[in-house]
Amino acid sequence: MDRLIEIFRRVAFVTIWIIGGGFAVMFVLLSFHADTFLRQVMINLMAVGFLVFSYFCHKLLNWILTKREET
Repeated sequence: MDRLIEIFRRVAFVTIWIIGGGFAVMFVLLSFHADTFLRQVMINLMAVGFLVFSYFCHKLLNWILTKREET
């Protein structure tokens, strides 16, 4: 059972980072076509927000699954 949880954990981490990183890259590439500097900054901040949110989800999932292993 522990092996199955570890496999799920790794797949979930990869999924979180591929989706979050993919959206961040998409927004960075989108910012190259922004017509004003303010719009470019806002789009880049959205990219950073996706990376921060992915990091938060990674840490939360890691905390939940390590708590589960300790009990």
